[in-house]
Amino acid sequence: MISELLTRLRFLIPRKKRGELDEELEFHLEQAVTTRIAAGMDSAEARRQALIEFGGIEPTREQCEQQRPGWWIGTVMQDVHYAFRGFGRNPLFTISVLITLALGIVATTAVFSVVDRILFRHLPYSDPNRIVSVGFVHPLERQEFVMGRFYVEWQKDQTPFSAVTAQSTMVHNCDLVEDNPAQLGCISFEANFLPLFGISPALGRSFLPEEDRPNTPPVLMISYGLWKGHYNSDPHILDRMINVDGNPARVVGVLPRDFQFPTLEAADIASPFALDPAIQQKVNGGFGYPERVFARLKPGVSVEQAYAQMQPLFNEDLKWFPPSAKSDTRLSIRTLRDRETQDARPVAWILFGFVLAVLMIACANVAGLMMARGAGRQRELAVRAAIGASRGRLIRQALTEALLLSFVGGLAGLAIAEALVMVFVRMAPTGIPFISKAHLDLRIAVFAALVSCLCGVIFGSATALQKPGLAPLKAKASMSRNHAFVRRSLVTAQIAISIILLSGAALLLRSFTKIEKQNLGMQTGGVLTVKVALPWWRYNTDQKVMDFYLHLEASLRRLPGTRAVGMADSIPPGGWSQSFRYSDLVVQGRPHTPPGTGPHRS
Repeated sequence: MISELLTRLRFLIPRKKRGELDEELEFHLEQAVTTRIAAGMDSAEARRQALIEFGGIEPTREQCEQQRPGWWIGTVMQDVHYAFRGFGRNPLFTISVLITLALGIVATTAVFSVVDRILFRHLPYSDPNRIVSVGFVHPLERQEFVMGRFYVEWQKDQTPFSAVTAQSTMVHNCDLVEDNPAQLGCISFEANFLPLFGISPALGRSFLPEEDRPNTPPVLMISYGLWKGHYNSDPHILDRMINVDGNPARVVGVLPRDFQFPTLEAADIASPFALDPAIQQKVNGGFGYPERVFARLKPGVSVEQAYAQMQPLFNEDLKWFPPSAKSDTRLSIRTLRDRETQDARPVAWILFGFVLAVLMIACANVAGLMMARGAGRQRELAVRAAIGASRGRLIRQALTEALLLSFVGGLAGLAIAEALVMVFVRMAPTGIPFISKAHLDLRIAVFAALVSCLCGVIFGSATALQKPGLAPLKAKASMSRNHAFVRRSLVTAQIAISIILLSGAALLLRSFTKIEKQNLGMQTGGVLTVKVALPWWRYNTDQKVMDFYLHLEASLRRLPGTRAVGMADSIPPGGWSQSFRYSDLVVQGRPHTPPGTGPHRS
């Protein structure tokens, strides 16, 4: 294998050095001159005729070189060497181009690393386009949810899905009670949850069907981060008993390193769902235990077809809803990507479009600099063309210079982009999907390389397509009319794009300013908030919970500088609300909605 490879590579090595080839060409030329002199020509005319017949030394040398496999490697290396010499003669131009390109590429790369997971990257599941989120939606709860009673019925009667699974609505706080205690996030899901998503545990196994039942010995799975950090990657973690909320449970598996829940929540411990169909039919009239439901579409079934097939089941279940909730509740089936990205996709497209416009401005700036440099090199190019350099060779030289500049600028931009991505992650507001996972990886590096090459081709074409004439050999180099038109066009395009970007930025800043000045109907200055989660296994009675909060409130009131203390189950104006009749809310300036047209929670 190695000897065969070396044999093939041997043909890429020139058999003759450049000096030896020149000597051989000169020998043949002298032979042709001697033959003509012997025929009666004078030496000058004989040499001229021989050169005409020979076609020139330089073109003939190139034709000879092109007979060798891999000849282009030598010419490319010559172009690269010549380009570096030219850059060294004009360092101010080189530095200006590199800085301009680096700024354009760093902005594009950093933004792409953020929007890539929202717009382009596949979700980390098996055939994610076939996974959908299913359930009811309501103006007060826009994420699909299903109550326990209806989920039990859907599992039996649904037809468009090959599998259906569920997880708990939200991650709740739980306590790891051992020598090194910690407060963690816990979640529960059905035994077929991981198989539906095509996920295999990093260690151990998933839950068995017999473990996903009420009153069975407790088992759980832990996250990769918990196993790595808290348990120091203990290889004997499987079958170990750990105490969660005062209840010992056996570890049966470790979730994969990059596993993400379809709700984009983070959890440290997962336990079986253990849904009891009999209880779900009775508790709160069947409206207890809401859950998030996900399903995998059968082959050949689209989202629209699944919606049509599930609509009769939804209409049948709707009769169990209170009259005040029927008109505002509807069925929703959407792909998992639509659920995870939601309103972030159009914003991501706008942001990506803006940064591409910035990149185009950078390319236009560099193209202008290249054309200005090319105007001063017209005599040089004309001389090279006159002594035999082909049109293709001149174009290749110009593109080589442009690609070298873009490549070096891309490397500099990629180095700066890493720091800029970290700034994005820290400054980004909550709610942007996948923002915490934004980082530079091989995929982003490949994108930066492609962007660099594209930039090089774009601004390199401005000079590569200019055909050198003979006029610069007779007089000083002057800018052609076509050259001037291209430069004016570039300046006009830059101004137009800049105006669009500045207008968009001004409108965005104005929107941010208005949001900051929006009257929330409350005084938020000097208000501090804290979230308290009590372990239910320790505060297992209402009296214990009440005593804790009363003691906490009294302690807070005694702190220096405290003017008032208040407690609630959520932070206004959002959060979880549990005891409101929303249909009776009256908004000032709006007609009162009579009871029966809105949801009712009690």
